[in-house]
Amino acid sequence: MAEAGTRGSVLRRATIFVRDLDAAVAFYSEAFGFERYYARDMDLSVIGDVPFGDEGRGGSMRFAIVRGRDPLLGMIGLIEICDPPLPPVAETRLRQGNAFLVIETDDIARAARVMAAHGCRIVRPPTEGRNIGDADGQPFPAKVMFAFDPDGQILEVFEPM
Repeated sequence: MAEAGTRGSVLRRATIFVRDLDAAVAFYSEAFGFERYYARDMDLSVIGDVPFGDEGRGGSMRFAIVRGRDPLLGMIGLIEICDPPLPPVAETRLRQGNAFLVIETDDIARAARVMAAHGCRIVRPPTEGRNIGDADGQPFPAKVMFAFDPDGQILEVFEPM
């Protein structure tokens, strides 16, 4: 807990690796109404000694940020490693270190249709249930679905009821 008078921390963005930056931006825009907020091509050296793929470091990448209705919170960073490209994801199974992206939408049925059109694996179609997320941490009624995005990132999508 933050000390009285301090702000503490906040997660502004989660960043994921994608095969095709333009396709990923289009997917998150079509499925959830996210808009491109920022885009830049850059040399991998700007992030230091972070190892990428089998080659280690060096090369180039394309980076974009998409955001929903909040101007600062809940953004998704998308990185395409161009040179050398990362190996493709072989399967969509959860492993240690994986993270869910949890997305609130106002139209889960439309999101499910768009995801299916993009070839996403829907693990659990929209189902009535509950989600945790009000200001007090209490569950509230919601339609919830679980699916993998086109790059194998697991998503929990919900629509408050």
